[in-house]
Amino acid sequence: MEPPPVRSLGRYRIEGTLGAGAMGVVYRAFDPRLDRLVALKTIRHELFETGERASLMARFRNEAQAAGRLSHPNIVGVYDYGETPDTAYIAMEFVAGRGLDLLLDASGGPVEMYTALGWFSQLLAALGFAHAHGIVHRDIKPANLLVTAHGRLQVTDFGIAHVESSTLTVAGSVVGTPSYMSPEQFSGAPADGRSDLFSAAVVLYQMLTGQRPFVGSSPVAVMQQVLRETPRAPSLCNPALPAAFDEVLIRALSKDPAARFQTPAALQQALTDAMGASGSAHGDHEIDRTVLVTAASVQTWSAAPAAESSRGDCVGSPAAWSTATLAGIEARLASQVGPVARLLVARGAARTAELSALVALLAPHIPSDKGRRQFTDAFADDVLTCATHRATPPDGSHFPHPSVEETQAAALKLAVYLGPIANILARREAARAASLPALYESLAITITNEHDRARFRRDVGLQ
Repeated sequence: MEPPPVRSLGRYRIEGTLGAGAMGVVYRAFDPRLDRLVALKTIRHELFETGERASLMARFRNEAQAAGRLSHPNIVGVYDYGETPDTAYIAMEFVAGRGLDLLLDASGGPVEMYTALGWFSQLLAALGFAHAHGIVHRDIKPANLLVTAHGRLQVTDFGIAHVESSTLTVAGSVVGTPSYMSPEQFSGAPADGRSDLFSAAVVLYQMLTGQRPFVGSSPVAVMQQVLRETPRAPSLCNPALPAAFDEVLIRALSKDPAARFQTPAALQQALTDAMGASGSAHGDHEIDRTVLVTAASVQTWSAAPAAESSRGDCVGSPAAWSTATLAGIEARLASQVGPVARLLVARGAARTAELSALVALLAPHIPSDKGRRQFTDAFADDVLTCATHRATPPDGSHFPHPSVEETQAAALKLAVYLGPIANILARREAARAASLPALYESLAITITNEHDRARFRRDVGLQ
């Protein structure tokens, strides 16, 4: 006979089931006291009969303690912890999104590079915050990463997190998911933040290549690969990837924790550097392989004289780009990258309606430093006219130009939404911006998602 359905837990009214895992069931519930939806995570009742009730309850309380200390946009919030005679539960933030594991299964292959890097940047931001608070997740995997409709990634399930001040998790215990576990987790050695970075690198490898770096017919086979084998270079699995990523990911998947990147910030910087290196090291055929464009995003326009000026397209809607302006930009870019310029300009024009932002989006695709300078210099006067117009207050005075520190801070804020390319865009735009507000404005319009763009503008004080 099936047990009766759960109608409530504590003050929470159960509305449905969101999923089930090894530990228990996750319910969709309503909190009448605060008038909001929550996700209730429970421990399976049958687990109490194994003689390990005290250990399980301690681990569950540990999850509440660990996650409850973390208030971050990329970490699922924990609101409450409670127990009944039959179970224990945690009330968590209800996230209207899908697990990354489901998104990867649905894609059936690699994720578009900039999308993957954007998600990964958010994952690193969450891990950096958690590690700074003494918490190691220890089970980073796609199923524990939720992606909202607006593209925000949030980390959940700190059920096996290790709080440095806790004695619950001891050396010698093996906890985690085999395909994403670090070598030290398999060997029972203490796991610190570098273990999370190893698991995160496995996730990035899977997103970029469409396959996991360590696979096998059994957990033992996977363990042997993690402990002994070096995975294939990502660019061999997905030729569309810049080869500069190979060194970064292989290092991030090192067997020795000391050989890996030591912090999330260091790994983020390495990816940013690899993005920059890929722009200067690749020939035209390489650039063509790294441009992933959907048919819907490619706009067409009739040919027009390349010599026509782009002046006048400072701000407007994407549809307001003139044929002459786009043809002129395409012609200048084509002299550096070849026929792929048409796709690059179409994609950029669909993302932004500002000349300075479009130039910033296109410049990284030019393979040489000299070529990039020539391209940006060709539009310098027009960009400066637009930036000065935006930045000059009504009284005719001028704000100070953005400093290096302000530019770096702006890049960090933008990276939450765009990933490693944010550093490139921030540097390019800072060189043109007549003020810090002008820099923020030009960076804001590079964010295509309206919700994220509005949030960025609030974060930097534009509204």
